[in-house]
Amino acid sequence: MANETTKEQGEFLASLVRDHARIEASLVVLERAAAGAGKGGDAAALGVIVQILGFFATEGARHEAHEELTLFPRLRSLPEFKQILSALHFQHEMNAAEGKQLAACVERFVPGSEGELRRLAHRFAEMHRGHAMAEERALFPLAATVLSPEVMAEMGREVQARNRA
Repeated sequence: MANETTKEQGEFLASLVRDHARIEASLVVLERAAAGAGKGGDAAALGVIVQILGFFATEGARHEAHEELTLFPRLRSLPEFKQILSALHFQHEMNAAEGKQLAACVERFVPGSEGELRRLAHRFAEMHRGHAMAEERALFPLAATVLSPEVMAEMGREVQARNRA
C-alpha cells in the first residue's frame, strides 16, 4: 500500500503535465490546419479544426475539471495562492470564450476569411500555451511544496475516478 500511495502522490501533478503535452500536440495540429485553409483544402482543414475543438470540449474540459475541482480548492485557503488561482481561473474562462469564437468562425467560414481563422486559431493556441506555462512553472512547483503526500495521493485518486467516469 505504501508504494501505491507514493505512486499516486507523484502521479497527480505528472498527469496534469502529460495533459499539457497532449494539449500542445493538438494545438500544433490546429495551427497547421488553420494555415492550410484557403489553399484548396478548406473542408479538410475545417474538419480538423472541428475535431480539435471537440478534443478541447472533452479532454480539455476534463483537464480543467481536475484543476478547478481537485487542485484549486485545496490551495484556495493559502494566501500565497490567491492571485495565481484567480488568474488561472480567469484564463480558463478566457480560453473557453476563445474556443467559442474560433468555433463560430469555422461555422461561418467562407473563402476569404482565412486570415480571421488563422488569427483566432493562433490566439487560441497561444492562450492555452501561456496558461500551461504558468501552471507548470509557477503553480505546480509551489503546490508540490505545500500539499502533503496524503493530499496529493487523494487528488490522484479523484482524477483517476473522474477519468473512469
